[in-house]
Parts: sequence; structure tokens; C-alpha cells
Amino acid sequence: MKIRKILTGPVAVLVAIMAVVLLASCGSSDSGTVGSAADTEEEPVLMLRPNGVFTIDDVAAAGWKKSKELSPETLPDAIGVWYGFYNQRDVEVRIYASHDLAISSGTGPAEDAVGRGKPAPFAVGGISATRTSYGTYAIVGNLVLLCEVKIEDCEGLLNGIR
Repeated sequence: MKIRKILTGPVAVLVAIMAVVLLASCGSSDSGTVGSAADTEEEPVLMLRPNGVFTIDDVAAAGWKKSKELSPETLPDAIGVWYGFYNQRDVEVRIYASHDLAISSGTGPAEDAVGRGKPAPFAVGGISATRTSYGTYAIVGNLVLLCEVKIEDCEGLLNGIR
């Protein structure tokens, strides 16, 4: 009788939750990979125009509003970093010499900025320290574009860079 009372209260709920978690973690995977896109709900990285070499003026011509230039010193191989807006969303543009460098040197910091890698650093400016966060990013030729929320918010911009 004591066992029945124990399992009808909050302990029963805890046991049920633990059982569900245990059963979910015991599932098998045919892919044999850990942390693949199928296992997580992360957006895949969008890559466009791998042969393109673009400037900040090309991004502005596509409708992006330039706000301020940032220092590229903490981004390996970046030759320029700009912050601005597209469709009332924050968009950061990181410029590399080539598409290959955008991938090899730009992917890690972009992953960090969207929260898939190590946490993004705090930026100190104005009155207080703030944290700039982005939801996703895309690689367009030699550019890495960080989009505030989702890739669809930047889709027109990405397609407009020529």
C-alpha cells in the first residue's frame, strides 16, 4: 500500500518522465553519425555562387543598409566586417578573399555567432555591454552573411547579390 501511495504522487510523474527519456535515448540510428543534421533541428548552411567575389557595395546594391564597419581582427582571414540591416533585420557581412577562405576560415566563427559553436562574445559599445546574436548564416561567394532570425528573412538579399 505504501508503494502505491508513493507512485501516485509527484514521484510517479518523475518516474514516468525518466522512463520516457530513457526510452527515447535508447533508439537506434541507421546513419551511424553523431550530431548530423537529421539528429538536430539546425538549418543547413546555405551556399550560393561559389565562384563569386563580391564587395560590400554589391551587398548594398541588393538592398542591404550599411550601418557601421567592425574590426575583423578576431576573425581569421577576414578582410572586412560590416553591420547593417535588411528588411528591418540585423545582418552582418564578413568579407573574405575567396569562397574557399569564407568556408575554411569563416564557418567556425559563424557557427559560434549563431550558437552552434562556442558562445558569441560580448561586444562593448555605448553605455553598456551587449550581446549580438544571430539565428543563421549563409555563404555567398566570398561573403559570410549572418542573419538575425531565420534564413528566409535574408532570402531576398542573398538572391540579390550579383
